[in-house]
Amino acid sequence: LQCTKTNKLINRACVVGRVDAVVCSTDKNFLVPVGGALVISPQSTFIDTVSKTYAGRASSTPLVDLFMTLLSMGFKGYQQLLTKRMTLTREFQTKLAEIATKHNERILQCPSNTISYGITLDSLAMDGKGKMATSQKDTTATDTDAEQAYLKSISKDISYFGSILFNRCVSGTRVVPRGETKKMGDHNFMGFGSSTNSYPHAYMTAACAIGLDSEEMNAFFQRLDKSLKEYKTKQKKKYAKQLKEQEQN
Repeated sequence: LQCTKTNKLINRACVVGRVDAVVCSTDKNFLVPVGGALVISPQSTFIDTVSKTYAGRASSTPLVDLFMTLLSMGFKGYQQLLTKRMTLTREFQTKLAEIATKHNERILQCPSNTISYGITLDSLAMDGKGKMATSQKDTTATDTDAEQAYLKSISKDISYFGSILFNRCVSGTRVVPRGETKKMGDHNFMGFGSSTNSYPHAYMTAACAIGLDSEEMNAFFQRLDKSLKEYKTKQKKKYAKQLKEQEQN
C-alpha cells in the first residue's frame, strides 16, 4: 500500500486480468504491531468465502490495533504519512549510497523497489590474510569447494554485523551472507535469506517505510556508520590476534 506504482499495477491487473485476492501485512502498512493482515479482493463473494473458512479462534488484538490506529490518524493523516515517506526516499537513498561508498561498498540498484534499499557488505569479510577485502568478485553456482568453504567460514562473521546493529537499537534491517545454505527436513535452501540461489554479494537491506521521519532517518545512518566502524575494528583485532598465535605456533 505504500508504493503507488505497485498499487497502480494491482488496479490495472484487476481491470484487465484476474486477481483473486491481495494480502498485505498491517504492521508494514499501518504502523501497528506484527500479527495481522488484510485480505483485499475486487470480488465481494471471494471475501465472503474467505470469511466462512475462518475458524474464528484467533486473537482480536490485530483488528483492535488497526481500528484504533485508523481512528487516531484518519484518512488525511494516513495520506500525509504516505506523502512524507515519498519525500524522504531520494534523501534516504542518497545517504545510504554515501555510507556505502565511505566503507568501500555500493548501493544495490533496484529501481522498481522504492521502499527497501540495500548495500553490499563484501568488505566485512577478511581475505584470508587478516585484511579487509576491498572488493568481491561476482561468483556463480560453479564455485569451487574451496570457495564454498570460505563462504561458510565468514558467514557467521557477516551475520554478527546484524547483532551489532541490533545492539545499537537498529531494528528492521536484514543482513544476508553470501552463499548461505540451510537444511530444513529433507530440503536444502541455497542462498538462504536471498531471492536467488547464488547472489554474488553479501548485503544488508533497510526500508524507507511509512512513519519514518527525518530525525529517525539521520539517527539510523549515524548508527549504521558507527556499527560498520565498530565491526571492522573488532574484526581487525580478532584476525591480528589469530595471525600472531599462528606465528608463535
